[in-house]
Amino acid sequence: MKSKPMGALFGVLALVAILAIAPSAFAAQTVEVSITTGAGNQNPPCVATKDCFTPNPVQIAPGDTVKWTNTDSGSGSTTHTVTSGHLEDNDAGSLFTSGDAPLKKGQTYSFTFNNPGTYDYFCMIHPWMAGQVIVAASATSPPTNNGTSDNNTVPEFGSIAPIVLAIAVISTVVFTARNRGIPKL
Repeated sequence: MKSKPMGALFGVLALVAILAIAPSAFAAQTVEVSITTGAGNQNPPCVATKDCFTPNPVQIAPGDTVKWTNTDSGSGSTTHTVTSGHLEDNDAGSLFTSGDAPLKKGQTYSFTFNNPGTYDYFCMIHPWMAGQVIVAASATSPPTNNGTSDNNTVPEFGSIAPIVLAIAVISTVVFTARNRGIPKL
């Protein structure tokens, strides 16, 4: 007779656990991008490696925010902008821009990308500094094939891992409660 109230209690606890975990699993994220030290110097090495903004490119999901931080402490100009588009575009900066005043060392600028697409950006002061934000339904990059035949990759569940774990634990508890003990194999 006591198994029905106990089953109801487990059901309520399961519902509370899922509701507590689910919002954080689907919450928007903020991705940090740094402006590389020395990027404002004449002919900086980051131009050849395309990492005056790091990481570059940035892959995010719709609704995520990119936060740029000026960490440049090089000997050249250490003020920078974050401006959408390309220098030669008539509409450069029309989607986002860090503003009229350049970012000084330590200052930040953030922008939330709501629509899928590929967004190029650059520094108005140093146009050789360029970056890219890729907004896609899945912000994870596909695995690369390095030519080996070994398949030792581990699947990544990302933000849904807590939900999968909660469902597995709750299912085990409910199954055990319904069967009044450990199931016989």
